[in-house]
Amino acid sequence: MLEREVSATPEEFRRGLALAFPGLVVATGDVLRVDDGRVAMEISLTPGTSRVIAAITLSRLHVTIKFVRGTTSEQKSMLARMDLAMQRGGG
Repeated sequence: MLEREVSATPEEFRRGLALAFPGLVVATGDVLRVDDGRVAMEISLTPGTSRVIAAITLSRLHVTIKFVRGTTSEQKSMLARMDLAMQRGGG
């Protein structure tokens, strides 16, 4: 099981996940499931308190990822695909 803290709202996270895995995301209650037939993961989202830095307020989200199927290599590949879709521009 992996745990992460991300700067996103639950809606932003769901939108990014849907972009990474079009047609493969199913929401059941508070759990999001991504299943491509070979590898599957279940994701739980828990909103946290916002982080304030000067005049900027960032949403915080606790993300728990549990892989339920797939080889280690397939799991890493799915996670990398998700991470790429979640990146934001800046600078």
